[in-house]
Amino acid sequence: MNSRLIFILSFIFVAFGLFAVMQNVNARAEANAKKQVQAQIEEKKEIKYVLWRTKHVIERGDVVTTNQLERVVLPEHEANTLGVNSDVDLGLVQDSRAKQKIPTGQYVFPETFIAPEQAGYLDLLASEGMILYPLPISTINLINNYIRPGDRIDIVSVSSPLTNLADTGARITQFRGVKARTIKRNVKVLAFEQKPIDPKEETSQSSNSLSPRVSAAGDSKTTVVIEIEPEFVSRLSLAQRTMHLEIYRSQTSGEITPANMSDVIENYQGIRELRGAETQTTNPEVY
Repeated sequence: MNSRLIFILSFIFVAFGLFAVMQNVNARAEANAKKQVQAQIEEKKEIKYVLWRTKHVIERGDVVTTNQLERVVLPEHEANTLGVNSDVDLGLVQDSRAKQKIPTGQYVFPETFIAPEQAGYLDLLASEGMILYPLPISTINLINNYIRPGDRIDIVSVSSPLTNLADTGARITQFRGVKARTIKRNVKVLAFEQKPIDPKEETSQSSNSLSPRVSAAGDSKTTVVIEIEPEFVSRLSLAQRTMHLEIYRSQTSGEITPANMSDVIENYQGIRELRGAETQTTNPEVY
């Protein structure tokens, strides 16, 4: 009888202990679950902002794309220390450039870059000690998208001592002294502007803004912005107003060979007319 009572009491105590242990385990599990849910809720409530920083050094005037930058997500309090209270939109467009040198790992903002249409853009392209020069040229031999900003070009002139060939409607009526030659080699191109030839605008100044794009289609003239040495400005200004100018991409293998009429017309000497005691040389009109 005593042993049976002891067994029953022991069973009751063991069952009670197991029940207490299970309750304790369940309570702890429930508490942990609540903590995890609370942490997730707090994490969802935490505000984060998107910023950008450099992967490597970017020099002043370099073209910048998002490939050179790293996207970074920061908590609100960290972003606020950088003066950021919203996602950073850099607003990069084609040919956007850095205004100054940017070290590796530095956070960047819209004001760090400049777009082609903004003032001061061309200043980033010009080399120290060089002058920006807007040069109107003929597009008759200019291949579309062959020459771009940043390329090096040779400037070729066709000149005549008897005719001002700067005029787009000029016609050569005398071959004597007509020649073509390179007047400047290895000139850096900074920007292009193209507009159709309009007789009403030929004598007026264009109000179009310069854009570093190149396009030459049909009968048009192009303003190419180049950088030249200060000592060459006066020569180029004179050539612009007296000669027909064209540009070609510079070749490392050699320069464009000059030519005169005898190189084009074999044994060219003109037509000699004898009128009394006078000898006169004339030429047919060329359009």
